[in-house]
Amino acid sequence: VLKVKKKKKKKKGLFEIDKVVSIDGDVDEIFGNEVQYDPSMTFQQMNLSRPLQKAITTMNFLHPTPIQAATIPVALMGKDIYGCAATGTGKTAAFMLPVLERLLFKPKDKPVSRVLVLLPTRELAVQVYQVSKQLAQFTKIEIVLSAGGLELKAQELALRRIPDIIIATPGRLLDHLENTPSFSLHSIEILILDEADRILDEYFSEQMKEIIKQCCYERQTMLFSATLNDEVKDLAASVLKKPVKIFINSNTEVAMNLHQEFIRIRPNREADREAIVVALLSRTFQDRVMVFAQTKMQVHRLYIILSLMGVKSAELHGNLNQPQRLEALRKFKEEEVDVLVATDVASRGLDIPGVKTVINFTLPCTLQHYIHRVGRTARAGRIGRSVSMVGEKERKLLKEIVKEAKNPVKHRIVPPEIVSKYQEQLISLEDDISRVMKEEKEEKEIQAMEKNVKKVETMVNRKPETEPKRTWFQTPADRKKEKVALKLGNPKAKRKKGVVPSTNDRIEVELMKAAQYQARLAKKSQKPQRIRAIGEDENNFKPKKPQKNKVKRSFEEELGDTSRTTVKKFRYEATHHEKMENLKKMKLKNKPNKKFKSKSRYRRKK
Repeated sequence: VLKVKKKKKKKKGLFEIDKVVSIDGDVDEIFGNEVQYDPSMTFQQMNLSRPLQKAITTMNFLHPTPIQAATIPVALMGKDIYGCAATGTGKTAAFMLPVLERLLFKPKDKPVSRVLVLLPTRELAVQVYQVSKQLAQFTKIEIVLSAGGLELKAQELALRRIPDIIIATPGRLLDHLENTPSFSLHSIEILILDEADRILDEYFSEQMKEIIKQCCYERQTMLFSATLNDEVKDLAASVLKKPVKIFINSNTEVAMNLHQEFIRIRPNREADREAIVVALLSRTFQDRVMVFAQTKMQVHRLYIILSLMGVKSAELHGNLNQPQRLEALRKFKEEEVDVLVATDVASRGLDIPGVKTVINFTLPCTLQHYIHRVGRTARAGRIGRSVSMVGEKERKLLKEIVKEAKNPVKHRIVPPEIVSKYQEQLISLEDDISRVMKEEKEEKEIQAMEKNVKKVETMVNRKPETEPKRTWFQTPADRKKEKVALKLGNPKAKRKKGVVPSTNDRIEVELMKAAQYQARLAKKSQKPQRIRAIGEDENNFKPKKPQKNKVKRSFEEELGDTSRTTVKKFRYEATHHEKMENLKKMKLKNKPNKKFKSKSRYRRKK
């Protein structure tokens, strides 16, 4: 009896094909027909451990948001993720919950840093750290924050203990990689990039290349972004391996509950902006207001003006040290102050509850920046309002905003007599503003002198076995060259000493910087783009059905495979070719020359 051995069909892995999740219909596909996104899924149905379920209940998370419901099951499988969802949709919990769940079941005999979360700003890193600590409050998972501006030695000590999760900003992380002994990224198993569109722009590009180079190659990478640009797509094509693409919605439109208003600034009346802001904050919007300006100097000036006018306010920009920045945020969150004046450092990712109004002193550089700014209000279904001042040079961006708006855009008019009244008050306060700024300058100079004296004292009393000087991955010359290349305007232009700029001059500088940034973006968009592994139109992408009976062949694998079956296959192919050639020759030899003629008895009757 001969038994015929049936060939077993090779099972295709779950992650063989690039799959797409698009949340457009009622039930959307994640892996073709295998796994489906369920909008009605609850946290209890996600098979999370009891400590995490307890933390979710404590934090009053009732129902997962679409990004959480789509991401958590896929992330638990260890698959690379390319996620896009609007700001304020709960992305932090979407990537932290599966990470914590997987860490609970990792071996604990030897401490290993397995997770790295990278964020663009210090405030956002602190916010993610606080949320992560709340989610991990009933577990023994160690989480460390490594952000710029905070105490360096304490961070070094925490990193030497080898925590499970590191939440960091790129600059401080590279500083620790260069200067903290026994700290490296070789053991990182999960890399998470939040606000990827900001972290991958030209200001962070060199730092990000260095960090990704030092990470372990065999890792899970999760990339989350509110808006999609070329840098994000390039990174997704190069860093992610067969990612699951989860597009809930890109941050290309403002919230439905946002009421947008615009105030027209007449030509040659740019100096009225400060008076209009003071009038709005004194008369109409008196609490839970964020005011955005383009430059640090203008933010500081507005803060001084509002303080002198008796408005409770705080400032947030890059010239403050980190404790001052965190203190300003805390005061605004706890309603100790009514107004927060900030640069674009506060426009991304920060979840500040209860913001009623956003005022734009000048319109930002691009539509995406505008959407991020006004996204601080009208969050989680609440009603919000944005008021923007628009001059003649900003009309192009205004047209884009009006074109994209779903609700009607309103024109707010501030009576001229009110503007002139507050303008007079500001002129009377000009001496006080100058005096405050002069005092601050003198105080800074005294602090700098004290710092230098302290430095000299330490150099004199220094012992021979001191710590080595801190290094950086770039040379000073490379760093300076990069700074000059990224600086807007003419880097060689020097400010005139002794000349006090007028209000018009200051606002012109703000508008000029916005125009220069727009010109840089336009120039960049004209450059030829790279060919990407991920298609341009991701929403219309449909996964191809796997073809049956098609065996994937790899030259490298076949060359190195010396198994018995492979050798047989190669021998068969060679001999089969020879057999077929011989058969053809035999047929040609045996073929009769004369044509076949049918006999009369086989002929068809007429």
